[in-house]
Amino acid sequence: MTKPASQQPEASIILIIDEDVIARSAVAAYLRQCGYTVIEAARETAATEMLNSPKFDIDIVICATNDMKSAERFEFAQWIREHHPAVRVLIAATVEKTAKLAADICEKGPHLRKPYEHQNLLDWIKRLRAKAD
Repeated sequence: MTKPASQQPEASIILIIDEDVIARSAVAAYLRQCGYTVIEAARETAATEMLNSPKFDIDIVICATNDMKSAERFEFAQWIREHHPAVRVLIAATVEKTAKLAADICEKGPHLRKPYEHQNLLDWIKRLRAKAD
């Protein structure tokens, strides 16, 4: 994966939550190449600690879900919106139906579909950051 020449983000911390360590690591590595600070969590418990920690000033959370974890991740996305309203949430799903359901919880969707298309991921991050400005 190569870094797009036109992508130079401002400082931003992105938290990726995905139990699939290979997918999570690949996406994290790509976003780091694009200039973002990325932290990773496999589960909601670790992500909650990071969100509540003054050590991290998280701007965007990418919640990856699958059919078995959908309800749990959607509840967690709602928790983030209630407890950390400045943090934008992006849900990535493996099934299109799950991605469409995510749109009801988070910012306008549909959201990303896994596997990620890198430019789509960057475009979503830029849109979410623009909403905060």
